[in-house]
Amino acid sequence: MIPNTSLLSLPEEMYKKIVEFRKTINLDFDDAYQYGVAKYFGLKIVTMDRDFEKVKDVEVEFLQDVA
Repeated sequence: MIPNTSLLSLPEEMYKKIVEFRKTINLDFDDAYQYGVAKYFGLKIVTMDRDFEKVKDVEVEFLQDVA
């Protein structure tokens, strides 16, 4: 277990929103799910995935590739 880490998932009633996020923001399923979790819980997305550049209403922090 990683310290200070929680496993979050969307409540069932939010699942239908994933399809909406896929269409309106043009994200694939896993990105739309992560976006939904961040939006629902008021979290920031930290990623290297540039697909999240399309997201405007959730804070996104892009990590740099150090390789």
